[in-house]
Amino acid sequence: MEKKGIVRIKAEYLGAVKQLPPFIRELKAVLPEAIIDIETGDHTIASKHTARTLRNDLALEGIRASRIHINGRKNKKPDAHVSFEYHPGMAGYSPATGFHFFIDPLKFEPRRLLTGGEIAKIRDEYFLGSKKVVLGGSIQDDELKDFVAQSERILSQDRNTKIMIVPRCPNDAIETLKDLGVGCAFDRSSAGRDTNYTLITEVGVLDRLYSACDVAVMGDTFSWNGWGQNPLEPALYGKRIVTGPNSRLNRTAYEGLEESGLLQSVEVENIAYAVLMDDSPEGLATSQKKAAEFIKSKQGAAKAYAGLVAGVVRGEYPTERHSELVSKIAAYDSGNFGEWGY
Repeated sequence: MEKKGIVRIKAEYLGAVKQLPPFIRELKAVLPEAIIDIETGDHTIASKHTARTLRNDLALEGIRASRIHINGRKNKKPDAHVSFEYHPGMAGYSPATGFHFFIDPLKFEPRRLLTGGEIAKIRDEYFLGSKKVVLGGSIQDDELKDFVAQSERILSQDRNTKIMIVPRCPNDAIETLKDLGVGCAFDRSSAGRDTNYTLITEVGVLDRLYSACDVAVMGDTFSWNGWGQNPLEPALYGKRIVTGPNSRLNRTAYEGLEESGLLQSVEVENIAYAVLMDDSPEGLATSQKKAAEFIKSKQGAAKAYAGLVAGVVRGEYPTERHSELVSKIAAYDSGNFGEWGY
């Protein structure tokens, strides 16, 4: 009889929360009777918002919520602990703390993209009309002044443009825009009909908004100490991507997408130039095809991670095999998850 098992997952930042659905789908496939306890959080967002984001994303993917408990009362001692690390050097396994999986490989995993009708609905809800949409994703407050200056250059060339700003810290962004004298609509306010700027304060919607943009500008990449954001979210929709030169995270994704031609790295003073560049439909289609092939070549982490967790729940990894777990987790370096045998 298949052991039911209890798996406890900690996703302590929004970037990890957003990658849970493909992992949970595979986990439920190999452990269909398991109870999955999930703790979500983020250092800038209340846990109730990250929990709602996860529930919405699971529903979008068609993943049934049965036996999934989010930020609720914890069950008895779990059979496996799982957490996610943003740096590969922190990945590993120990009996005391469980699995520490590198988060980046999960960002390549297949997920349900919005349909044409759903994208049209987003454009209606945010009053985008026929405007060209430039979306600044996870813009940091110390980047916002420069991003607005570049946006003004864009608007001077094409007033039929909507600048959507999704800041990392909405409250800080509101104050900065006020200081800059920038008038903007908020979220789905009807004021968006009459302004070129819309500030997004909603949590967990950035990946869906990318579907409605023409060009994505990646935040946290223009400061000297930028960590970078997830460029795969707009890439999955085949969007042109403009990024700064600094991104310590998601290196594999940035390099592969830049090689495909879909992503362009520029200094902050060249954002407008890059956004306004004309790309032929044929050239864009070629870049989209190369990007899709690159993304597909890196998939497989969710199934591999879930297989390791299932092995521990089933008791297949006694103490003498723990080093084998560590070696398998380190396979992210080559991206060759097929060697795991799952």
